[in-house]
Amino acid sequence: MADVNDLERRIKEKLTMSEERQQLKQNHLQQRMAEAAARHQRFTALADRLLQNVIRPRMEKLKALFDNARLSEPQCSRHTVCCQFEHTTRFPATAYLKLGVTRDGEIKTVMLQYHLEILPVFFPIEGENQMAMPLDQVDEDKAAAWVDAKILQFVDTYLRLETYEAYQTESIVTDPGCGMRVNKVFASAQMAYGDQMYYFCIPECRARFADNPERYLAGEAVAEGRP
Repeated sequence: MADVNDLERRIKEKLTMSEERQQLKQNHLQQRMAEAAARHQRFTALADRLLQNVIRPRMEKLKALFDNARLSEPQCSRHTVCCQFEHTTRFPATAYLKLGVTRDGEIKTVMLQYHLEILPVFFPIEGENQMAMPLDQVDEDKAAAWVDAKILQFVDTYLRLETYEAYQTESIVTDPGCGMRVNKVFASAQMAYGDQMYYFCIPECRARFADNPERYLAGEAVAEGRP
């Protein structure tokens, strides 16, 4: 009959092997966590630097060039800069631009992110884009070039609001001096008469209108084709 002590020894061997396997797993997990913590520390320092040296200065410069823009810090994370563009007569929509730095789940890849919203939107826009770089191979010059390109792309998109017909319906008026349609945002001249503001394609039209407003408002001069 088999020795009971031998059975005990064999059970203890299995228990020992199991404990060793668990210890190896624990050691491996601790090592992975330590490596992840080190990568996270490197990412945080890198993201801070990209935000301060690349993204924030460029977004502040963009904001300074538009009277209706403001940086909306409370809506952003530590590594993101957000800029809100308010609805105006010239730009009859609200725009929200966000540029930032994020990472993948393993903290091995750094990603620059671009996000744009325009409300209402009447033409196709690129709402999302990103550029990925390995954590240990981030090139600040390439990052700056990408951010520059995305900001310029935003400006091109945003300036379309000035001329896209669906946005400018309320801004298109008739020059009473010549009958031409003119965008009042870009009118060369304007004049208040009565309780209304009138807009003109050129100063000469304003001058003619000012000489005899009632005649022009009656449509006589335009219909006759002469001042």
